[in-house]
Amino acid sequence: MNSKLQDFKESLRLGMIENFKRDGSLAPILFFFKDGTPMIGRIPDELLSNSQGKVVLAGIIRNICQEPTVLCAGIIMEANGAKISPDTEMTKLVLEGNLKVSELKDKTDLIVMMFSTPEGEEMYAYTVDVENKTVGDLFSEEVMKGFSGTFSHFFTWNQN
Repeated sequence: MNSKLQDFKESLRLGMIENFKRDGSLAPILFFFKDGTPMIGRIPDELLSNSQGKVVLAGIIRNICQEPTVLCAGIIMEANGAKISPDTEMTKLVLEGNLKVSELKDKTDLIVMMFSTPEGEEMYAYTVDVENKTVGDLFSEEVMKGFSGTFSHFFTWNQN
């Protein structure tokens, strides 16, 4: 990854952490690096309020990523995470989309950045304490390995 993209990624990651520490929340943002220029915009709340809106947003991002001058794309937003055991009914419901992680009783608040390039993806997820505006540990690479979801694989055209 070239140094401009590396610097852009690092500034986004650090900005995500600092903004959460200051405000105790994050405005969801979408970003691209296109034609040598960083572009950042707020994601409308309506697009994140339901699964249909999220699918539409992910489709828009994937369409933009088809342009050859787009070198990276991604999102920064709040999320929920949960540790679930494999091969359970709850895991099946979550994976099929019939149960949202946010609906689980035992869940963790997170801030997340997905950084996608034609060569691959990186996901940064930190535990957070909303009441105290603190940012905890970064989820380990091992936990994040193989992540797949609505907001992943933005450069799918490059993976064929």
